[in-house]
Amino acid sequence: MQQIRSSKKFLIYSRLFLFFTIPIFVLGSLFIYLDMMFRVKLIRVEGTLKDVTLFGLEDLKDKRIVFLSTKKTEEQIKQINPFLSSVVIKKRYPSTLDITIEQAAPYIYLKADPGLLVLNLDGRIMQKIKDIKGNPILPYLTYFQKFNYASYQPGDIIDLREIKMALIFVKKVTDAGLKVNTIDIDGVGVIGLHLKGKTILFSSEKDVESQVYQMEQIVHQFKIQGKDFKKLDLRFNRPVLELIE
Repeated sequence: MQQIRSSKKFLIYSRLFLFFTIPIFVLGSLFIYLDMMFRVKLIRVEGTLKDVTLFGLEDLKDKRIVFLSTKKTEEQIKQINPFLSSVVIKKRYPSTLDITIEQAAPYIYLKADPGLLVLNLDGRIMQKIKDIKGNPILPYLTYFQKFNYASYQPGDIIDLREIKMALIFVKKVTDAGLKVNTIDIDGVGVIGLHLKGKTILFSSEKDVESQVYQMEQIVHQFKIQGKDFKKLDLRFNRPVLELIE
């Protein structure tokens, strides 16, 4: 009689064990399967990338794609690849990342002590160099406060309003067909662009768009008339011109 009762208890416990164990096993197996399924396996890169290696992609392999922050990852890739101006990541479930990149162009040499910081249009440091061999291909920018060469690394952003404005002015003047050699920023709101035989003065206190518009109109008009100027001062309500005699 006792043996029969023990057998029944064993049978009940066995069934209870199987009742709870099998679902746990199934759910656990399903979780492991889904976890492996939704991890990054394939990374596809689109865009122009010349003569450089894109860093940081291997670190994304096997990451859980569901929990991957695209915005944070885009900024991280830009940080360790300072030659990029744009990174856009799109998730393609279950396990693919599409990354579209755009390579940045260097715009200026920012003088530091004792070297140069190469900046792109966003003010991001693309490269650090000690000196230039041969003719410089970019304009030099001298800021009224000295930058410590050792304090900055590629990927860092120079987040100063005057320097960001200077970068815009350099681009617009270059787009207008003029070549900038040097840029000076003093402590009183003057951004001076020095070209061969001429100077253009901008104000860091005025609206960027209005100054750029005035500059473009004047340069265009002078090209039509076959004339040239020695100095163009855009700091005031009306541009001040000093013509070449």
